[in-house]
Amino acid sequence: MSAPSGPERDSPLRTDDVAGPPRPRVRSHPRFVRVWAGQVAGAVGDQLIPVALSLHVARQGGGAGAVGVLLGGRVLALVLCLLAGGVLADRVRRSRLLVGVDVYRATILVLTALVLDALPLTALALVTLMVGAGEAMARPAYRSLVPSLLPNTLLERGNAMVSAGLRGSAVLGSLAGATVVSLTGARAALLLAAATFLAAALTVLGLDDTTPRKTTTSVLGDAVAGLRAVRDRPWVLAVMVAVGLQILAGTATALTLLPIVAQRGLGGEIAYGTVLAAMALGALPGVALAGRWQPTRRGTMSMLALVGYAALPWSLVGPLPLPLTIAAFAFGGFVVEFYFVYWLSALQRAVPSEVLGKVLALDQLGSFALLPLGYLAVGPAVAAFGESDTLVVAGLVVAVSSLTALLVPGVATFQDPPRRRLRPDPPRTE
Repeated sequence: MSAPSGPERDSPLRTDDVAGPPRPRVRSHPRFVRVWAGQVAGAVGDQLIPVALSLHVARQGGGAGAVGVLLGGRVLALVLCLLAGGVLADRVRRSRLLVGVDVYRATILVLTALVLDALPLTALALVTLMVGAGEAMARPAYRSLVPSLLPNTLLERGNAMVSAGLRGSAVLGSLAGATVVSLTGARAALLLAAATFLAAALTVLGLDDTTPRKTTTSVLGDAVAGLRAVRDRPWVLAVMVAVGLQILAGTATALTLLPIVAQRGLGGEIAYGTVLAAMALGALPGVALAGRWQPTRRGTMSMLALVGYAALPWSLVGPLPLPLTIAAFAFGGFVVEFYFVYWLSALQRAVPSEVLGKVLALDQLGSFALLPLGYLAVGPAVAAFGESDTLVVAGLVVAVSSLTALLVPGVATFQDPPRRRLRPDPPRTE
């Protein structure tokens, strides 16, 4: 039989789509759809809380410092608790962990709403810290639960739905928080957020997922096992390092200098908001493409796409005219989500279930921990080298780190090289 026409077998552009029976659909797996819908509802609550409490603090006379402390509570909780959440996700049934975390957050919000007028402004930072801790516990559990709800062939589509749901929830939660506070006050907004968490808990309640194997290792030992799982897969470590550098240099630099550049040369606050909105909207087609297109070398396509993330800092050199800056940030959002769908699916396939939660937590922890450090470094860098040079170097770090990662075996395909496969892919049923 003659070879089929089209792209060569090893071409990164070849897809896995061939003639045959209809491809399975995510909607054919009602357990996943049910959990996804609940987590989307909970994500609306996650975004609603900081908006509602920030507006409440401002109404009570709090300044930028008070709002900053309030918002910092959530970030601090994510940094401190993500790894603990990953450890728990690999020790207990993930569905039960999600139920417990959602009920915990709903309880805190109901109690806060009842005594909101009596709470000092500084106490609200503790509320965001406690609710943020719950969010940190839930993230690894949710993402490590997905492979038990979908077959291998649908992981990209499922993770695309997860990313799209989170993006949409961010917009909806922000709008809902601002609208409810303006119409009825912060108390009603907190109760609405509590209701979203209870709805999320109900969708996971009674889910028949796999119970993790019992372990006799300590929590510290579990954390070390997650680090070892990353170390034993050089391609995973290489991508984590590359993306960490991009967040440290590219994201932090662009987001720190964007409001300054917008005020000076792009048109002010409206331009600033428009550029940020473009980045969020640009992510949606990236999610859609990654969910449907299955190239053979997913890692190659992902890392080459991430080279384009350098457009964010480079567009601010000068800066480019506003329409081009908007396009650059929209493209940045596109490439990040395009990469992330393939990356998350690859981790879910390659990492054993008993350490998957910890590895996913470490992946997210790097992002949350490095971003504040990058924010702190931008000011001294601009003072020492100037704004333009800082932006140019930031873009170079983004581009070079992406290309350098491709030199590590396994990165091109986002899987262990054949001669050093650590374990066979676990069988999954439709």
